[in-house]
Amino acid sequence: MFAMGRYVSPPIRLNLGAEGLDFKRADIEVYGVDLSGPSYEGRVFLNNPDADADTPPAPENGYAGSFHVYGYGIWPGDIGKATDASSAGHACVLSPIQKEVIATEAVRRAAAKGGDIIVTIVPVYHGKALPDASDALKLDGVRIVPR
Repeated sequence: MFAMGRYVSPPIRLNLGAEGLDFKRADIEVYGVDLSGPSYEGRVFLNNPDADADTPPAPENGYAGSFHVYGYGIWPGDIGKATDASSAGHACVLSPIQKEVIATEAVRRAAAKGGDIIVTIVPVYHGKALPDASDALKLDGVRIVPR
């Protein structure tokens, strides 16, 4: 496994409402995810900004779940061309996506400790190291949605 470049969110304040910690479900929504790099697993940790590829995915480490990105990389015919959707002709590939991780118990545990929650996403690459792996994890932001 190989990982570089991780995302650490600013502190996120939960709006728990009248139900408090008795919410039925909580999702971690990762939005604006770019597909233009290599494929990877995004491991999500709560209140563990130092998490990395060697951090075991276990509740005691704040592990909340993971999502997978199936990256498209650069199409051979597009090398040297502009990368916006209109000029590359691959709008579906270049459009950012949203990923959701159902993380009810992990969010409940983190919220029970009080304070804001920090989300850390660690990209993990299976197989050989990629020279451009540090640029693979590109996203606009993260939110936690108790339902």
